[in-house]
This record gives sequence, C-alpha cells and structure tokens, in this order.
Amino acid sequence: MSKTAKSAEPRQPEKRIGPFANGIGVAIWLNEAETDEGPKRFRSISLNARRYQDRTTGEWKDSASYQPSDLPALLFCRNKAQETRRFVVV
Repeated sequence: MSKTAKSAEPRQPEKRIGPFANGIGVAIWLNEAETDEGPKRFRSISLNARRYQDRTTGEWKDSASYQPSDLPALLFCRNKAQETRRFVVV
C-alpha cells in the first residue's frame, strides 16, 4: 500500500486509556519510519487535555492546565502507558 493510500485511511491508536473525568486520557500510537536499515517501528503517546465547558458560550474547550484532583487519572494513564514498553514491536 502506498504512503498516500495509508494517509487516506483514518488512523486508530494501538491502545486507549480513558477517557476519565474531565476528558483526561491517553492514546498510544504505533508508528513506522523508513530508515537506511529498513522500516523501524516506534510508539508515541498523546495526552488528551482536560476539558471544560465555557460558562458564557456553553462550548467545550481544552484546558492548558490540570487540577490537583486530576492527578490520580494522570498517574494512572502514565503507568498504563509505560506498560506498553513491555509490548513486543514486530
């Protein structure tokens, strides 16, 4: 499959953790890059931002910060994401 055909398909994460309260969650992505030694696979992790509803507009927005009560969910996500290091990349 060509690179163009691959990009036309929506990518799905290898694993999702969450979402938890306030939208916090993690997505783990399996990526592939061409190198001189051939294709190499690697993982990247994206963290879903904390979500809140704007009181004036009612619109849902991403926050640039977290509250102390978000820490347990963030730590849980971090621990689960770190466990992916145990996965075998083929």
